[in-house]
Amino acid sequence: MKKQITKAVAAIVLLASGFLVSANESEREISLSTENQKAVVLKMNNIKAGTQISLRDENGKLLFEDKADANQYGKVFNLSLLEKGQLQLEIENEETLEIMAIEVTESSASIMAGSEKVFQKPIVKHNGESMKIYFGEGESGMKITVLDQYGDVAFKDKVEAGSALKRYDVSKLSGKYNIQFTADGRSFYHTITLD
Repeated sequence: MKKQITKAVAAIVLLASGFLVSANESEREISLSTENQKAVVLKMNNIKAGTQISLRDENGKLLFEDKADANQYGKVFNLSLLEKGQLQLEIENEETLEIMAIEVTESSASIMAGSEKVFQKPIVKHNGESMKIYFGEGESGMKITVLDQYGDVAFKDKVEAGSALKRYDVSKLSGKYNIQFTADGRSFYHTITLD
C-alpha cells in the first residue's frame, strides 16, 4: 500500500512538473544585452512566426524592421550605429502590439523597466448582414472609423469602458470598407468586403 501511494505521489509530481514546463514554454522571453560595449544583442523566444519586429526613434521614425520566421528571433546591432537616447521596440503579430522603451547610451542599451505596453487588436467577424467586433480587456477609449472605398467616412463610434463586443448592422452596405481602430495614438486597420 505504501509503495502504491509513493508511486501515485511521484506520478502527480511528474505530471505537475510537465504542466509547469509547458506553461513556461509559452511565455515570451525578451532580452537585450550589451557585449563589450560594441554590440547590442536582441533575443526573443516563444514568439509566433511572422511577428513583425520594429525599432523606432523618439519621433516614431522607423530605424529597423524585420520579421520572425520561427518561434525564436535574434539580432545583433552595432552600438555605435544606434541612435542615443530613448528608442521604441515594437513587437506586432495578428493579435497584439507590444511596445517597450529602450535606453541607449554610449556604452550600453537596455529595456526600461515598467515601460511595456500591450495593445490587444480588435477581432472583426461579419456575415454580410451584421458585423461583430470583439475587444480585448481594458480597451476603453478606442475609436472606430469605417471608411468606404473612396476614403469617405461611413460611420464612427467609440468603445465605452467594459465593452467586449460591438454589433453593427451592415446589411445595407456593399463594397470594400477599411476599419480604423485608434487608441493611445496607435492605429490598427482591418478591411472587409460586403456584397
